[in-house]
Amino acid sequence: MLWATVSFFPFSFAKKAWTKAFWFNLAVIAFALSSTELYFYEFYFGEEPPRETEYSAVETDTDKTDIGDLFRHQLLGWAPTKGKSFIEKTRFNNTLLYEVKYTIDEHGLRATSPSTNTNRTQSSCLLFFGDSFTFGEGVKDEETTPYRVTEKVNRSYQVYNFAFLGFGPHQMLAQLEHGLVDAAIECTPAIAIYQALPIHVSRAAGLEGWEAGPKYVPGEDGMVLWKGRFEQDESEHFLGKFRAFHRDLSKDLRRVLEKSAVYRALLFMHRAVNDDDLDVFFRIVVRSNQLVESRYPGARFHVVFWDFSREDRLESKIILGLKQKGIPVHLISSILPEYRGHEEKYKIHPADGHPNPLAHDLVADYIVKTILTPSIVARN
Repeated sequence: MLWATVSFFPFSFAKKAWTKAFWFNLAVIAFALSSTELYFYEFYFGEEPPRETEYSAVETDTDKTDIGDLFRHQLLGWAPTKGKSFIEKTRFNNTLLYEVKYTIDEHGLRATSPSTNTNRTQSSCLLFFGDSFTFGEGVKDEETTPYRVTEKVNRSYQVYNFAFLGFGPHQMLAQLEHGLVDAAIECTPAIAIYQALPIHVSRAAGLEGWEAGPKYVPGEDGMVLWKGRFEQDESEHFLGKFRAFHRDLSKDLRRVLEKSAVYRALLFMHRAVNDDDLDVFFRIVVRSNQLVESRYPGARFHVVFWDFSREDRLESKIILGLKQKGIPVHLISSILPEYRGHEEKYKIHPADGHPNPLAHDLVADYIVKTILTPSIVARN
């Protein structure tokens, strides 16, 4: 907008027609760009600026980088480096919201409270899958849902947190199919819990701008087939090429460009989720369920679903579809008291919708009382 204003003055005083035309067109272009930027800033992303997040290795916490540079993974797209804890600093309006250290164990999983059972091979364990909500973005190690579950059962179970930032059901299935779960556990799984969000449908379809995870496509007889990673696709579409171009830029240049609302809109823009995407999502979840129950006799698979709205059609389809396929679904709106209409009570901050320690503790309490305890009674 400043350039549009500046260009107006030489236009007003120019004598030659071509000079006037040059400054006039420059002013129009600058005005159009600034108006577009303002539109996307106000109406596409909301009136508030985005959070600013920095990740750094604990050993070099002065090195500011992004998650893509820290956590490359050949199968999952990205994942924590085994045995390498890291720090996340998140700011909003130049104010520090939180600075959290994430402790990562030798299997590349976020640390949970150790079991009191010294004979792990003879003990039962719990498996948690999901994204940043399950991983516990923004909260301490001991405040995450898996950690709180361990404490609430007096550490009688070994608990494993296979979740990570930006994950979806496709990472869960890849972890189960390709031996990452078996390589990490030293126990007999009793319960597997997948915390699902509506956005997981678009993630599993490879629609999100950052998506570089495992790609699954429909197979015969309701099966789903692994086809490498989304990042390896030779995209013929403009947005695919644009995102590939963006990934190849230096982290500093990416950080500067992402300050533009128009640039971010192009980076994260994608088509609406359709029924084919839902079908792939269901196939992935059903296949994960089958693997858990067939590979670990007696184990049960449950879904905890974050239903944010009563009127969201996608959420309704997800809930109905999972129930029709015989998968137990537990709704957050039933787990967290007065969740709808009082979301701020369970968020880290109005600008950060991740669950706060209270939400993690209440979800853990529900899991122990409603999912875990009945399973123990039934087994006995």
